Amino acid sequence: MQPLLHVTIGNKLKKRMKLLVDEGLFNNQAEIVREGLRDLLPKYYDEKFTDKK
Repeated sequence: MQPLLHVTIGNKLKKRMKLLVDEGLFNNQAEIVREGLRDLLPKYYDEKFTDKK
């Protein structure tokens, strides 16, 4: 089992996440966080570590 990562989400974001789950776009709030990280991390990684010539 992979170690857990605990994060604190503000009320405004949590309400928005709940709306997306309630609309059926995601199964739960953890899925939203995972999907967001999958999209965001490569962008910053590429900007920092990819040689742009």
